[in-house]
Formats: sequence, C-alpha cells, structure tokens
Amino acid sequence: MNRNSIHHLFFVLLFLAIAFSPMRAAAQSREQREKIDRMASQLEELKTEVMLLQRHVQTMQETFNKSTGELNTLIVQMSDNVSAMRRAQSSVSTNSGETVTSITAMGERLTATNQRMERLSEQFAQLKKLIEDIPRMPTFTQITPGNAEQLFAAAYSDYSRGNYELAISEFKQYVETFPGSELADNAQYWIAEILYGQKKLPEAAAEYEKVAVMSPNGDKSSVALYKRALILAETGNKDQAVVQFQSIIKVYPKSNEANLATQQLQQLAPEVLIQPAAQPERPPRKTRKP
Repeated sequence: MNRNSIHHLFFVLLFLAIAFSPMRAAAQSREQREKIDRMASQLEELKTEVMLLQRHVQTMQETFNKSTGELNTLIVQMSDNVSAMRRAQSSVSTNSGETVTSITAMGERLTATNQRMERLSEQFAQLKKLIEDIPRMPTFTQITPGNAEQLFAAAYSDYSRGNYELAISEFKQYVETFPGSELADNAQYWIAEILYGQKKLPEAAAEYEKVAVMSPNGDKSSVALYKRALILAETGNKDQAVVQFQSIIKVYPKSNEANLATQQLQQLAPEVLIQPAAQPERPPRKTRKP
C-alpha cells in the first residue's frame, strides 16, 4: 500500500467520522445508539491502524532511500574497479612483448589488479548484506528498548488480537516511559477502552478522564470525556454526567461529541438546554425638572 492509498483511506475514515454524528443524533432507541457507538469505536480503531501504517511506511521509505544511496555508491565503485581491471589487462597485453622493465611494470599492474579484485569481492559482500538487511514488516517478538513506535505498535497489536491484559501493561509502559509523546494520550485512551469493554466502568471512567488531563486539545480528548459521561449516566451519577456533557459542549463546540452530548442532555436534563429569555431593557428614567 503506497502513501497515496493510505492518505485516501485516512480521508475516507475522516468522512465516516463526520458522517456518524448526524446518524447518531437521529438514533432514538437505546439499541440503535449502542449499535452506532460500537461502529464509532471500530472507526477509532481503524484510524489508529491507519496512523500506525503511515508511520511504518514512512520508516520503510526512509530506510529504503538510505539503502538505495548506499547501493548506488557501491555500484559506481564496482564499475570503476571493473574499468580499471580492463585497462590493466589491455596494458598487460600491449606490453607483453617488451623489455624486462616492461615485464616488471606488468607485474606491478597485475598486483594492483589483484588488489582491486579483493576490494571488489568485499564490495559484493557488502552489497549482499545490504540486500539482506532491507527491513521486513516487524513481528515485534522482541521490542527494542527505548523504541516508542515499536512499543505502541506491539501494544495495539495485542489489543487487536484480544490479549487485553498484555495490551494494558504495554500501553501503561508507553505512557510511563514516553509521557511527552504525541501518542501518549492515545495509549491512555486504549487503556480506558479495554476496561470499558470489560465492563469495569468506574476504572474506565477514571482512565478516560486521564486522557483529557494529559492532552486537553488532543484528538482523543472529546471522545474520552463523552464516554466518561456515558459511564456516569449509566452508573446512576446523573448530576455528574450532566455537568460533563455541558463541559463537552462548551470546550469542544465543533466536535461530533458536542452534538452527541446535546442529544444526551435532551433526554437527561432538557431544562439545561433552555436559554433564559432576555430581559427587556428599561427605558431611562426621566428626571423631573423642578
């Protein structure tokens, strides 16, 4: 899959994410809303997979460009050595019938040719090693210490395969080791998602809240707080849920979650959505003249 294909897929996912908002707002029954929420979660997973694929393609491209440059250098050197060998052989043939001095010079040239042959063999060996070292798709059976991308990809891979406890451990390790990374809030989000899927609602709510604390303007903040509000409502904390939904509308007014929060408030507390009527201005009081 080339970069254009990945970018095309990313924009398709973005279009789907935007399209979900009105569809979810139109859903009236609980069963419909739950079905669309599951679809939205799957969309978040696809967005993460596309992001990882983009990063891997970029790494592969950089490695390939580097290897290509080294290969071209070796090929040029090999070509120069072959040309030098041909010139030496031609010179040997021309001077074979000359004097002893010419024979001595021929021996020196032959020695030089042998040395070039040895260097050529070494260059062939380097070329073979470069070809063998061209990277394949990683399996992450072992994670290089300090490699943030490998650790995140391994954690998400375990999440995708259903190895949830291992995935939580790896995502937590990522957050602790690379707290300033642009993917730290994503890792925190997937910890909460796993707990939410396991119906560990209080723990999930706490982990969702950490996402917004880590990165208030991150791409997972609004959805994390929305899911936290859903959990609060589901566990009987209606007042806290209402406050959280109102906060989402205020802080992220242009997000899909703001529209969804409005829908939830229409069911939980429609009175908070009613704007107080504006009081008419009093005309200025006329002062009586004495």
